[in-house]
Amino acid sequence: MKPILAIVKGDDVFLPKKYHKINNLCGIIYDQLTELYNEKNYKDLFKTKIDFSPNVKFIQELKNGSLHVLDWLARNELNREIEMVITRRILEAMIHDFINFTFESMDCAKNGKMSVAYALLRKPFTDELLIFEQLLVNRRDFIDRLYFKGNPKDYDPGDTGIDKKRIIELAMNKLRINPFLSSDFIFELRYDKASEAGIKWLSNHALHIVTNDRNYPTSNQNMNFIFWDNDDMDYFYKHYYSFVPYLLIYAVSIIDELVFNLLTGEGNQRLKTVKEFRRLLGMLLFTEYIGGTKNEKIENNPLFKEILKKLVFKCSMCGQENRIIKSDCECFFETEEFYCKKCCQNLLTTKEAIEIIENVLNGEYELLI
Repeated sequence: MKPILAIVKGDDVFLPKKYHKINNLCGIIYDQLTELYNEKNYKDLFKTKIDFSPNVKFIQELKNGSLHVLDWLARNELNREIEMVITRRILEAMIHDFINFTFESMDCAKNGKMSVAYALLRKPFTDELLIFEQLLVNRRDFIDRLYFKGNPKDYDPGDTGIDKKRIIELAMNKLRINPFLSSDFIFELRYDKASEAGIKWLSNHALHIVTNDRNYPTSNQNMNFIFWDNDDMDYFYKHYYSFVPYLLIYAVSIIDELVFNLLTGEGNQRLKTVKEFRRLLGMLLFTEYIGGTKNEKIENNPLFKEILKKLVFKCSMCGQENRIIKSDCECFFETEEFYCKKCCQNLLTTKEAIEIIENVLNGEYELLI
């Protein structure tokens, strides 16, 4: 099935052709979020099953609707259950909002509306992602501030007193893309006002006609994102498609970690492994096209070479030993499957195959960026 944001031959879009490959890579990563609402295996994600003793109180009030379920849980001092209910509710609502803002930003970029594309990045990647990170790092603490204390000042992601760099570092340590991206890099892309590499500089220009902040002032006799030419547009595209893919891969990794903390079972953990590996390959494939210009071939990337050495699968159907090459990785990124070169059987149907991918994800590597 075509990813919802993908560009195929014949599509009438404003985005120059040299950025189509990166756009389509982003579209596949984006679809890893939309499947949370579409695929059957996620059907229990937003439901909370509560087992309680026969000594609980106010059952009748709960049944007749005179007592809200959260108030009923609170009266029975079932705080752990409250934590789970609210966590799932946050994920259900906020992932959906994150998806909406990200889609509109990427769709606007695809169609040349760069001012709007930049403006829409702020909420998902600076505010909502920080809440996802806090839930991953210390869920109980965040729910305590949000629900039990309830003062918005205590959970406002825009609070300048929050140590955002430390939260990103702690969240990154829970991911298996940790060896490939640095927490400093992710912080810079989201919060460093002085950096022209990330969100702050151009999104402030997109949101305000004039900016007086010393880090991103409006140039003399100008207005932000009003007077531009083809050179400006090419800069916007090059900039947008140089950092959004990294943030998208990181954000989906954080959300997936939260999701699969709630979804247990061997099948879900297998799916988690396959999705993680797909994002890793996406990140490697993306570096070949960064900035809209094809760079050094991925086959020459030492990290990619090291990973390929570990990817040797024996087909459970015909016994063929399959050594994976670049074209296999590109196919896997599209389909989440490796195919036997002899009988075309999906190679990822065995426990041994998943263990090979686990070995890749758990390996020690040099930082990609």
